[in-house]
Amino acid sequence: MKKQIVAAMVAFSFASVGVVGVQQAQAFNFGKVLGTVLKAGGTGFVVDRYGSSIDGYLNTLLKQNNLSTTYSTKVVPIVSLGQGAHIGAAQVTGPSSEVERVEAVAQMEASFKSVARVKGLVPIDSKNPLGANRIQGVGVSAIIDLKI
Repeated sequence: MKKQIVAAMVAFSFASVGVVGVQQAQAFNFGKVLGTVLKAGGTGFVVDRYGSSIDGYLNTLLKQNNLSTTYSTKVVPIVSLGQGAHIGAAQVTGPSSEVERVEAVAQMEASFKSVARVKGLVPIDSKNPLGANRIQGVGVSAIIDLKI
């Protein structure tokens, strides 16, 4: 899957140079855009493909440290409220019927009086944070930093 994404992006870059011209293509930081696309797409792919395995690993880890839960758990992508891009993964926990409804965790960041950085993490019912609804009774129990 990664190879297909890279191949498509490389093909797009060559097509862009031919259509837009060399001068404009040099001013455009394609490497940065490609890295962002691959990380966002890669994060979504990893969570879709391996979310249940990551969830099982987290549950085992928490149980070994006497921190297990009797509620249901699930690993979902974290999406940025401003961009809608996949920026990580989180484990959510709560009643089974509500955890099943969670599609992502919305993250919003703000600065508090230049003293602290604040991050809000909210389980939501869509991978698109705009217009999504909060899932009541479900909380974030773990953050997964994916190395992509």
